[in-house]
Amino acid sequence: MDLPVKKYRTLFISDVHLGTKVSQSRRLNEYLKTVEIDKLYLLGDFTDISNMRRRFYWDKHHNALIRRIFKMVKNGVEVIYIPGNHDMEIRDFEGMDFAGIQIKLQDIHTTNDGKKFLLLHGDKFDGILNEKLLFFYTLGDRCYDLALVLNKILNRILGLFGRQWSLSKYLKTKVKNVVKFINDFEQLVIREARTYEVDGVICGHIHTPVISRIEDFIYANCGCWTENSSAVAELPDGSLELVNLDQQEQFKVIGQNAKEKRKHQKACA
Repeated sequence: MDLPVKKYRTLFISDVHLGTKVSQSRRLNEYLKTVEIDKLYLLGDFTDISNMRRRFYWDKHHNALIRRIFKMVKNGVEVIYIPGNHDMEIRDFEGMDFAGIQIKLQDIHTTNDGKKFLLLHGDKFDGILNEKLLFFYTLGDRCYDLALVLNKILNRILGLFGRQWSLSKYLKTKVKNVVKFINDFEQLVIREARTYEVDGVICGHIHTPVISRIEDFIYANCGCWTENSSAVAELPDGSLELVNLDQQEQFKVIGQNAKEKRKHQKACA
């Protein structure tokens, strides 16, 4: 990975799923070498304890990523871990500090330009959403993992012809009911966040990276490090940027004027 070093104030990452074969821990570790940050938020499912209970898996790249994060802590980076549904056991340690990593259930982050964001994983809304669609969206834990493994094999073959294709991404962007599920999830998260009188919300859980402005509110989802390689980053001026290594592009999406808003809308169209 040949990326220039970039300075961020804060980096938001979710859904790394350490403990699974589909975790792109090596790629995330390489990416973290290319950034300088003051604060790192791990917004849930960083580890996949539920998967490891069924079938334990851990490799050297997982270890390397863990070492990278503790090295960042040693170098002064503030790290906050907000557990999700796949690592919910860590919620029992709320308020504790593990070698510099703070455990919280959710948090309020203030950007350098004064905007306040509610930070959470997002699984708290699963009981409200259609359970059948939730299962279809994730393909079930085991089926979902299998689909990602098959995607890797398929893309190795398609790569010989200069092509790529993803079953999970296709379902999440093309199937009408799944698109509705994503929209419903976003609306629930936004409704919850508004009660905290914040300017926006940053979450994870549904593995779909996006930053959008809905009326006067900012919704950001970090995506994941399984089928995507994505994150949300706060630039030194306080604006937010969607990082997507798969697309080899980064969008500065939270600007200070209407011109920047129109650019973002055009990019996401």
